[in-house]
Amino acid sequence: MDESAYFYCTASSTSVSRSSVAGRKKIEKGLTITITANADGSCQVPLLFVGTTKKPRCFGNHTVAELGINYTNAAKGWMTTTIFRTWLGYFNDTMRSQDRHVLLLLDNASPHRVTDHYSHVKLHFLPPNTTARLQPQDAGIIKSFKCQLSKIRDNYVVDKLDAMLEQVDGVGVEDIDKRAEQLYNVSILVAMRWAQQEWKKVTKATVVNCWSHTGILAADIYELVSEMNDLSIAPKPAN
Repeated sequence: MDESAYFYCTASSTSVSRSSVAGRKKIEKGLTITITANADGSCQVPLLFVGTTKKPRCFGNHTVAELGINYTNAAKGWMTTTIFRTWLGYFNDTMRSQDRHVLLLLDNASPHRVTDHYSHVKLHFLPPNTTARLQPQDAGIIKSFKCQLSKIRDNYVVDKLDAMLEQVDGVGVEDIDKRAEQLYNVSILVAMRWAQQEWKKVTKATVVNCWSHTGILAADIYELVSEMNDLSIAPKPAN
């Protein structure tokens, strides 16, 4: 399990005229996302989002449960010990319901330093300064996920820009720039929907390759997992 910053509303600092625009306020909104996937890619835990607002306006009168998202808030929009404990409780309950006992790999960030005991989750902290090398989520899972997020965001902006340009024939460049700024002003709910959508698209192969790259588990374990997966998808003999 690891956290990553997700800046979903960041506008360009240049204008359509390719020059820097003096006094333009940079629009930048972000969330913290937790990323968790096991070694064979069979369990990709639903994303947890941490923002700064208790109940964003775009939620309307709906609860996070009704919206189907795991969202919470903190003063700076970062992971906290309280939030981490709550998430661990949820994760432990999920593992217990599946009758699974798991080892959760974590970095040494202070919010992760909890002393609570969990019946079905054991915490293991990676050595200092090894996260980039040994944390599977950092070994490519997060990068693959965020690359897909960037694509869906860019496609969204391009589609809106095309629609806008069809309506501004004869409008000056400055007016176009002002309208273009709003292209990046995506609601937090839309941003979370994008993330949920793209997280589901991260393949088992990507997850397995990233875990394998860390060298945490022996190569023959992955060979065994591959053989078991082949058996599970093999056609059953006719009776």
